[in-house]
Amino acid sequence: MENNYVTMWTAQAQIVLDALERDGIYYVKKSYIDQKYRETAWSFRTAYTFFTENAQRIIPKPEKAESPVWMFKDPRWAKAGEGASTLKLHIPCDQLILFDRRKWTKILSLDYIGDEGECREFEKELERQGIMTSSDVFERPFYPMVKKKIMKSWERLFLDEKIEEEYVQGAAWFLKKEWVCQE
Repeated sequence: MENNYVTMWTAQAQIVLDALERDGIYYVKKSYIDQKYRETAWSFRTAYTFFTENAQRIIPKPEKAESPVWMFKDPRWAKAGEGASTLKLHIPCDQLILFDRRKWTKILSLDYIGDEGECREFEKELERQGIMTSSDVFERPFYPMVKKKIMKSWERLFLDEKIEEEYVQGAAWFLKKEWVCQE
């Protein structure tokens, strides 16, 4: 962290670069999530809704922001696919929410977050109830208490004080053109 800025990396489609060039700022629309993930969009919407509801308690969400822009401390995780570019960002700390990407991956998979022992116990609980995977809890209306327990565990995403640099993921409610480093 230098002068209250953090260097982060993000992969973004050309449409994002065009918006930054044209408007100087870019906000994510929820419709992009549906377009990108299609038949699995429901699980991403579940995770993104959780994130949005909780992250706005850390940094208030602007009205135009429907979902956050994702970024990483380690550039290896910001892989640009076809038609996309990897951007190096110099982003103000007061606009950045940092968290452990391993925990976020569990949320995207609709999994329980806990330490090793807690996860073992939770797996046993699922087994006792005849639940094959934690995502079954979200796909079927039969397990409201288990679903609540999983979602409560997700609050741990925002509790880390020290995260190994390679696992640091970040989110911002928007991107600004001035945050993009020209190299």
